[in-house]
Amino acid sequence: MKKFVLMSFLSVFFLVACEYDAPLTPDHSIPIDLAVLGCWKIVPGENENDTTEIRIFPFSETEYSIHYSEDNDDLYFRAYAVNVGGIPAIQLEVIGTDEQATDPDDDDRYQVVAYKLVNGFLEIRTLNSDLVDAELPDSESLRAAFIEHKDNPELFNDPGKFRRIEY
Repeated sequence: MKKFVLMSFLSVFFLVACEYDAPLTPDHSIPIDLAVLGCWKIVPGENENDTTEIRIFPFSETEYSIHYSEDNDDLYFRAYAVNVGGIPAIQLEVIGTDEQATDPDDDDRYQVVAYKLVNGFLEIRTLNSDLVDAELPDSESLRAAFIEHKDNPELFNDPGKFRRIEY
């Protein structure tokens, strides 16, 4: 299972930049953003044929359920908004693939992303693992590194742009 999840992570656009063994924070009391709910398709770069889709659904008042699909590979996430050091972000936790649930003891289950809505597009950026090392062992170390670099404009990088789609 670990190898399959790791291979999936490496192939998935917004997960390539960083994978963490612990969440940035487990606290999640920020209400979901209704504006991002729905289905989104990646806007491919020039001469690319990318069919990646993200479906974002409410799970609770403070959590999202996210289905990420790329090249017939599906990943499912639990996600919630966080604010650490005054920086808003989304904490993602992979909970399964199209074949099975993720074991709670698996490594590399957590991701941190930032998003913004720009002219009707959803831009997703990943936490820069050159600044916040993916090998940090726990939430406390991760938060400390995150806060240390909170003013760096490169804290989040590798933007992906998605457009809303209707089914």
